[in-house]
Amino acid sequence: MSSEPHLFIDQYPDLPRTPVAVEPYVSAQYFERERAGIFRKCWINVGRESDVATPGEYFIRNIEFAAASVLVVRGSDGIVRAFHNMCSHRGNPVAWEERGKCRHFTCRFHGWTYDTQGALVHVSDRDRFFGLDPAKNGLTPIHCGVWQGFVFINLAKSPDETLEAYLAPVTELVDGYPFSSLTKAYGYRAVEQVNWKTLIEAQMEGWHLPYLHKNTLAKTATDKGKRFSHAALKRLGAHSLVSSQAPESFNPTPVTAISIRYGVGTFDAFSVESEREDKGPKWHGAFDLYHIFPNFYLGLLRGTYFTYNVWPCARDRTIWEITGYYPEALNAGQLFSQAVGSVGLRDTLREDAFVHEQITRVIGSGAKDHFHLQDEETAIRNFLGQVHSRVHT
Repeated sequence: MSSEPHLFIDQYPDLPRTPVAVEPYVSAQYFERERAGIFRKCWINVGRESDVATPGEYFIRNIEFAAASVLVVRGSDGIVRAFHNMCSHRGNPVAWEERGKCRHFTCRFHGWTYDTQGALVHVSDRDRFFGLDPAKNGLTPIHCGVWQGFVFINLAKSPDETLEAYLAPVTELVDGYPFSSLTKAYGYRAVEQVNWKTLIEAQMEGWHLPYLHKNTLAKTATDKGKRFSHAALKRLGAHSLVSSQAPESFNPTPVTAISIRYGVGTFDAFSVESEREDKGPKWHGAFDLYHIFPNFYLGLLRGTYFTYNVWPCARDRTIWEITGYYPEALNAGQLFSQAVGSVGLRDTLREDAFVHEQITRVIGSGAKDHFHLQDEETAIRNFLGQVHSRVHT
């Protein structure tokens, strides 16, 4: 840990050090510009490739900020694609279930049918239409790409860059992490009364850990007598890395101590910082949290990882999805270990969620028009700069 007061922001002299405005968090007009300038143009994670493991499997992602229903399906040819979940006839969604498996999608309004590659293969009473060309009336495609098993979409008609170019340099830094060997073990979904930026920024710094989480995470993993400092804060283009070191002491609760015997849990993984290896991802600490702009987090730990998907719905309403991944549990002990880890993370994040909504209750009062950020919050400045540049272009 460094004692330098401005260790991180000094790496990026172009980042401002001035207070940040409150208005973007409370303005409905600003939120509308974010919808158009950010979420309709950036690559957005919508799930894992394992969610559509075999041909015909699909899932739906309803995206409020775009007024869109997105259908992700693995076609009969094995390729993962995304489409607008909208019939070409009169707009009815062709898939109603949240997920499933099928050979065709048949609209329940008038029976138009599409194959798993999006082609229109049947039109009811086709002879009564006027010059209808089925080849030109398939499901409307959405740009879709897969990286490390993560499925991304881009709602722009013509994305500014490929998925791989957009994600760089995160792609290089995490290359070698065993994503494919870890499976979904748990998931949480919270609907919060909060602006999406407030939620995103709360995860961009660990400085609040000894204060907000003093009775949860900080109770078991602490550096007593020392002020918090990150292991690393890095600007990665539009994205960022926030890394935390392993604590000097780790004092698990009795339940957590039992769970550790059977597998790695989320809490104890925060305390593990192995030696640097020649192969695998480029670790910066015990916990490397990558923010992929605008609304996706990838939290890497030894033996487990989790993701956050943050879905703006309105100026003051956001959906927060948390998903945890572990090695496949092979016995009751490993299931117990994973359950303890999931509950530990859940309880910590509930503390975050409470503060998010408390901020929202008062931030629009007009009492303050600016906030102040310190050096450990440098990643927030990069994030706000990315938001601003896209909203005002």
